[in-house]
Amino acid sequence: MINKLKSIAKNHLVNVPGWRTNRKIVVFESDDWGTIRMSSGDSLSKLSESGIKVQNCHYVQNDALASEEDLEGLFNLLSTYKGVAGSRPTITANVIMTNPDFDKIRASGYTKYHNELFTETLDKYPEHKGSFRLWKEGISEGLFHPQFHGREHVQVMRWMSALRDPDSETRKAFDVGVFGLSTTVTAEKRKSYMASYDWDDTQSRDFILKSIANGLSLFTSLFGFQSLSSIAPNYTWHNEVEKVLNDRGTRYIQGGRVQKSPQMGREKFNKKRHFTGQKNDLGQIYLVRNCKFEPSSNHNIDWVDRCMSNIKTAFLWKKPAIIEMHRVNTIGFINPQNRSRNLKKLDQLLKRITKTWPDVEFMTSDQLGKAIENNE
Repeated sequence: MINKLKSIAKNHLVNVPGWRTNRKIVVFESDDWGTIRMSSGDSLSKLSESGIKVQNCHYVQNDALASEEDLEGLFNLLSTYKGVAGSRPTITANVIMTNPDFDKIRASGYTKYHNELFTETLDKYPEHKGSFRLWKEGISEGLFHPQFHGREHVQVMRWMSALRDPDSETRKAFDVGVFGLSTTVTAEKRKSYMASYDWDDTQSRDFILKSIANGLSLFTSLFGFQSLSSIAPNYTWHNEVEKVLNDRGTRYIQGGRVQKSPQMGREKFNKKRHFTGQKNDLGQIYLVRNCKFEPSSNHNIDWVDRCMSNIKTAFLWKKPAIIEMHRVNTIGFINPQNRSRNLKKLDQLLKRITKTWPDVEFMTSDQLGKAIENNE
């Protein structure tokens, strides 16, 4: 009961400060598109057999590059719903632009980092060869809207250092094409590899800032437009990251209520709180997630009810409903049941949203940012 009351209180508190509107705006923000998490079902089995506790993390168990079947299932569902003025429930797909090139890293003796565009990674899988074509179709149909999430979803220097130990679980994962071993599944005592903007020293800081600038260039080159919004992996970034983003046209900072800012030479993060509509010193606008739909993470929660409650609270405070929904919830490449079960729940959620609020407006993150900027 106490935990439930705390959850309700937090749900209201995140909505108290910031920009308000009478419009019923709903945004779906979905992270991790483009990045490898689990390379295949065979890789998952090998890691489990080696003693790695894969069952402790739903990302490790279920997340992977989106196959053609994954994308078709998602887009077919989204296309059946509409909000006012013809708006569609569009996925703001926060994209990781590259993956490690495992072969080249191995050939270097684990001394040099190499990467490849995620489109090159997709081409290596028979089930994914048409995936990027479907991305482009989803974009043109207003169902899928890429935004920048990072060049890679790995803290490169931390990961490369660990790879040099041939007996490490990190190396075992590398050998089956996996870098994203969560700290919850490994016996290794270490910081996260997934927080790719979490720098440890000046060398890693400089590498990370350059990688972000390069990643944004790759984004513009591939998609033909600038990413007006962005979100840091694992909600972890220093304010210096915002300047790099701003210099390249990114105006809106997606995130959670708390920013975890790395402090050089210290283990703990400096935590900063944000709210939707808040501006930083550069004039960039924060967009703070206030709703959650993550059915893959816990099957014992009624995620449709919980998310509907989150949305009702947001609208009560005259706030846009910004829904966190990671890619893993739509993926069936490793575990088809994960996709089918969660798409049914997403269908139920969209049905209830459109029935409860016939005047709902579906937006992308950057559309919301523009609405706030122009006070529309």
